[in-house]
Amino acid sequence: MRGMLLSFSDPVAGMVPSLVPFQYNPAEVTRVLRVQSGTSGGSGLRVGGPPVESYTLKIELDALDAIDKPITGSLGIGPLLATIEGLLEPGGGGLAALVGAITGALGGGGGAAPVPAPSLPLVVLAWSLERIVPVRVDSCTIHETGFDAMLQPVQATVDLSLTVLRSRDLSPDLKLANALATAYQAVRTASATVGIAQGVELML
Repeated sequence: MRGMLLSFSDPVAGMVPSLVPFQYNPAEVTRVLRVQSGTSGGSGLRVGGPPVESYTLKIELDALDAIDKPITGSLGIGPLLATIEGLLEPGGGGLAALVGAITGALGGGGGAAPVPAPSLPLVVLAWSLERIVPVRVDSCTIHETGFDAMLQPVQATVDLSLTVLRSRDLSPDLKLANALATAYQAVRTASATVGIAQGVELML
């Protein structure tokens, strides 16, 4: 299997995602679960809610392995890097964001409806059948390590930091995202149950 990121620029109406398949699956994926501090007073075991889970991983891109492809052969990996960068842009950073900006500029003035706060595109991390989960891309660090004669990037590594979104982080109209978040937590609960038996098995 190949891991990937799926981006929905319009998470309510858009059902056709932008795909960022991993050219090579990361050799290492780091997961961090952080306890949310509870209110002051009471037991030291009181918390503000379920733990916040985050993923960090490194994506490697190499145009030289696809130099015979029409887009990669002529443009390197620049378009794919732009797609990844768009995961941090409100509206996806694509045509929808451009149209929204133009519409907002033309519609400004007295009596205009308030402009809603911008929101990031819905991103889904697909990493194995048990880990298909909505996430927010918190940071993206791009290391361009090779260039062609036109100084277009042909080799790069991308460090991504992602925060897992639970149903409480998602609006009710994001039905797909809510279903994925619920399924992800259900799989974790079921796996933890098996883990109890596995712990006993390893002790014998």
